[in-house]
Amino acid sequence: MKSLFFSILFTCVLLISSHSLHAQPIHDTITMGSGYANDVFYSFENGVVKTEARNNWDIAFYTNRWSAGIIANDGMGVSIYTYPLNDTNGWSSVDVSGIDSWTPLFNSDTIWEDGAFNRNSLGHPDYGWGVYNTINHDVVGDSLYIVKMADGSFRKLWIQRKNSVANTFEFKFANIDGSNEVSQQLNATPYENKLFVYYNLMIAQVVDREPAKDSWDILFSRYMAIVYDIEGNPSYYPVVGILNNPATGANRFHPVADDFEDWTAAPMENHKTPIGHNWKTFDMNSFSWLIQEDLAYFVQTQQGNVYKFVPDYFSGTGTGKTGFVKKVVSLVSVGESASSLTFAVYPNPANSMVTINLTDKLANNGSLKVFDQTGRLVFQQKTTPDQKQFQINLDQYSSGLYFIHHESGSHSGIQKLIIQH
Repeated sequence: MKSLFFSILFTCVLLISSHSLHAQPIHDTITMGSGYANDVFYSFENGVVKTEARNNWDIAFYTNRWSAGIIANDGMGVSIYTYPLNDTNGWSSVDVSGIDSWTPLFNSDTIWEDGAFNRNSLGHPDYGWGVYNTINHDVVGDSLYIVKMADGSFRKLWIQRKNSVANTFEFKFANIDGSNEVSQQLNATPYENKLFVYYNLMIAQVVDREPAKDSWDILFSRYMAIVYDIEGNPSYYPVVGILNNPATGANRFHPVADDFEDWTAAPMENHKTPIGHNWKTFDMNSFSWLIQEDLAYFVQTQQGNVYKFVPDYFSGTGTGKTGFVKKVVSLVSVGESASSLTFAVYPNPANSMVTINLTDKLANNGSLKVFDQTGRLVFQQKTTPDQKQFQINLDQYSSGLYFIHHESGSHSGIQKLIIQH
């Protein structure tokens, strides 16, 4: 079954055996700056794509028009609280005197779309900050939030509506006493070639800070992650690590020898943090960062090439420098392209029903298949050039992560689906 899973995930890519490659390892470094002040977007083919200041945004909206994902800049100390004393009817009478006893909400450290504003989701049609309307596909806000800014000040925030068809968000925010109220309509359509469109609450301005999503593979960043104390108790803590582009897969091997290159020995993971932050530890004796030994990652880029990736240096907060060795171990065959199909999956996460819109124009019949995390085929349906929309009843499937695979001729595409009952 594992081999079936591989064939589905990589059916659009013809690979050259790693034994035929004679690529030399390349040592590279990225620098986040003092205090990890910057995000660094990196491409294995092209190196650093963009270095961007992290403190220029507070909240951000996932640009897929069928997504309700909204994140917060928790890596910069922005904290989100659901206002516990009232719903949106309490906009004019917000009281934050008891906020020290409230529980903050953080972005998921595994799923890009599961932002701080989605953490109270009850499953479809409730997406945390609002409820999905099955008739017009809008999400209507039903919650008030308190935003504790990085400087310690507070804002009240009401995300009022997402018009899914137009891909616009409507929200308003103000100081707690109601002063400096701003009503904003944000059009995400011009940013659909990026993962997120960002917003700075301090200056009431949209921020275009991210490179095109097809230009980078991994992101060096600071974010909140679940960490465990010596007794095994989990809690959220700010970490510096590596986040994967949703279209980039990665797997981890430990312990392995230096010459290990069998990247097919484990499935590629396509979530947010298959690399993450655990490749380094802080040694209290030497007061320095240590890199885990006998560790190797493999990353499959959006072009279909596979790189071995081994971190070998981390400076810490002084310069925020990370050193690593990369080596190409598998290439897309000459003359082949990792041609991919795009399609929309909504709602996602889903509860009882999911809709799949095939957005590409196709000349060939194809197939639509759904696999669980083990690679087990749980659904399949033939597709035709004339049929663009499918609905799948999810009542018979367990909660968890699934992969939706669409193939037509020499083209294929993969989307993740989260089922939450």
